[in-house]
Amino acid sequence: MSDSAKKITKATFFVIITTILSKLFGFLREVVLGAFYGTSYKLDSLIAAQLLPGVFFASILASFSTTFIPIYNEILVKESKEKASRFASKSLFLIVIAALIVAVVGSFLSPFIVKTIFKGFDESSKNLTWQLMRITFFYIIFLGANFILQGFLQSNENFVVPVLVGLPFNVIIIFSAFLKKEFDIYGVAVAFVLGYFSMVLFQMPFAVKKGFKFKLDINLRDPYIIKLFKLVLPVFIGSSVMSLNSFVDRYLASFLPEGSISALNFADKLNGVVYGIFSSSISAVIYPYLSRFFSSEKKEEFKKYLVLSINSLILIMVPITAAVLVLSREIVQFVYERGAFDSRSTYLTSGALMFFSLGYLGYAVREILSRTFYSIQDTLTPMKNGILAVAINIVLNIVLVKYLKHRGLALGTSIVAYVSVFLLMRSLFKKIGKIDLKSSMIVFVKALFASFVMVISIILVKNLIQIKTPVTFITKVTNLLIWGFVGVISYSTVIYLLKIKEAQWILENSIKIIKKVKGLAVK
Repeated sequence: MSDSAKKITKATFFVIITTILSKLFGFLREVVLGAFYGTSYKLDSLIAAQLLPGVFFASILASFSTTFIPIYNEILVKESKEKASRFASKSLFLIVIAALIVAVVGSFLSPFIVKTIFKGFDESSKNLTWQLMRITFFYIIFLGANFILQGFLQSNENFVVPVLVGLPFNVIIIFSAFLKKEFDIYGVAVAFVLGYFSMVLFQMPFAVKKGFKFKLDINLRDPYIIKLFKLVLPVFIGSSVMSLNSFVDRYLASFLPEGSISALNFADKLNGVVYGIFSSSISAVIYPYLSRFFSSEKKEEFKKYLVLSINSLILIMVPITAAVLVLSREIVQFVYERGAFDSRSTYLTSGALMFFSLGYLGYAVREILSRTFYSIQDTLTPMKNGILAVAINIVLNIVLVKYLKHRGLALGTSIVAYVSVFLLMRSLFKKIGKIDLKSSMIVFVKALFASFVMVISIILVKNLIQIKTPVTFITKVTNLLIWGFVGVISYSTVIYLLKIKEAQWILENSIKIIKKVKGLAVK
């Protein structure tokens, strides 16, 4: 196995582990918020208050991080680490200043924004939403700094710390929920701002250790800064257009019965836990390597690791989709059903989760393909394809919401994910030449068959085994663990018998890494 493969495998393994830890805390955050606020208008208002800064302006800031990585790696390969560090410092300063200006203006205009966008809300919900938005707008300042530091650390092969930033963030928000009597939902809004600030503080020492040096420099004539701004606009348009899916979903859901927005949000958060652990981990690790392969003109290595990433996602996402379809209600009950989150909330959320789950593979592959274009510094293609995909999604949403309510919004999002994959793949062939995806098709068929066997196994064990204990929570945990264990064993067994080389490759290298970790622990 090549040195690059070893590094990628090791990094991916550790990122998956830390992502699971971070997602569990994010998961706990949503459980706590659900227990205190359920699917109420207060939580609807908080979610709505984060939509503009969280969807639109966060997309701008994330776009800077996305374009930062390939440019930073280009400077690193072609010039020097010192010059790359100066570029990172300058990028951080400019983004923080721009975010500060936007936050002040956005906070001032919050009442107008809410009254214009959320026309389906009643007056009390509108008033609460704009009051919360005046607070939440300020988290984009720290979010911008966080994205640049993440890009810097990932480019310097530190993939774990950018994932761990979710720990202090979630702890702060969880703590704020317990102060409901003192501050109510306003305390949670402030906690989001403080949470993003904690992300910056958490990453800064590690960035300094990797060579980051902050210097006040506002020279906008730097050719690399000019290049950053040229590339960032298409990325922003593309990512914000894709994020428009969420906005359209929430906007249409605001005309549905109370709790529809919250149900979509809770289901979407579960999606982040379910597919985000693996897709985000793989894309976060592979992205800097792809940009470095491109800068070093290693075309075959570039294609090889792209296909390996896609095949790995197929092996993981197909069975996860199947499992969620079978266990959506039980998963939502286990995660959320307590306190104000009642059986109605479970019904609404599990319905959205089922239809969201159909798009897991599409979401994951779309992310990898988008980052592939960004790694070769082509930001226009994902933007063009993204605009077309979202136009299709809006039409689907309008049609499907009439028949399936909020579940139709989830289904539309899933369908458009696969439309995006098709468009991006077609464009990628034109850009870098033919990519041999025969192995991907074989892996998909085998994973589909193995998932079918897994579903049958889960259904059988559900009918045969129903553990009951005096404590409801323990009953839910025990049954889910048993059913999940049976599903994993049945799927893994079929995959092993089908001799999928990617699965064997992942297993063998994961075992090597685990043994190495154990050895270090003993020492």
